Amino acid sequence: MIIIKFLKDRFAFILGLTIIIVFVILLIIFESPFFKNYQTHTYEEALQIQTKSDSPAVTQKDNKFVYAKKEDIDKYMDIEKSQTDLQFMDISKKVNISEKDVKEILKDKGVLKGKEKAFLDAQEKHGVNVIYLMSHAFIETGNGNSELASGVKMSNGKTFYNFYGIGAFDQDAVETGSSFARKQDWTSPEKAIHGGAKFVKKDYLNNDQNTLYKMRWNPYNPGQHLYATDVNWATSIGKIMEHYYDKYDLKKADINKNYYK
Repeated sequence: MIIIKFLKDRFAFILGLTIIIVFVILLIIFESPFFKNYQTHTYEEALQIQTKSDSPAVTQKDNKFVYAKKEDIDKYMDIEKSQTDLQFMDISKKVNISEKDVKEILKDKGVLKGKEKAFLDAQEKHGVNVIYLMSHAFIETGNGNSELASGVKMSNGKTFYNFYGIGAFDQDAVETGSSFARKQDWTSPEKAIHGGAKFVKKDYLNNDQNTLYKMRWNPYNPGQHLYATDVNWATSIGKIMEHYYDKYDLKKADINKNYYK
């Protein structure tokens, strides 16, 4: 009887332990970014939704932004047509690059020049790839020379900065972008760099939009929660990133293109 009880207790223990192990394994799988890359739409379905989105896509023609046609959207949304793999790279991963190299990257970037410590600190504090942070800022600020980047002085005497186009709408980017910066109290380039990194981390990377492609196209929920309206946005930033990754021989993070059925 004692032996039978021992065997029953041992069996119950092993069974319980097995159930716990299986549960933990399934939890890890379900929470992994690979499992989260569930395909909810075919590419054609997603393209159709993006084309009819309430947030209309735009493209640049003759140095002006105009509403994008379906073929314009398809040109940049189609993964097979992509001009750079960096738009599919996980930008929540830090990149190992020296302060000296970051300083060199920023040497001719207007108001961003000399802000290497702020960019590297933002990567460290907020967990956002520093090459992405700089490349995105270059696109949004015209390499550090735009009016919004140079700082907009308000009637109260304070100057506000916005390097990531956050809150800036196409019809009046300077007014809306500086208004957002004022609400966030971005009164210095350093505050704007940290504020932008914090915003991207909280609103996008933590929302399973951890690649440029996901930020622009949100393939699991097409047409919703998109960072930009420009169809070329993710490609443009990705190509700048690729240039610096190649130049400084940097190790790339995970690249994933498995978004559609």
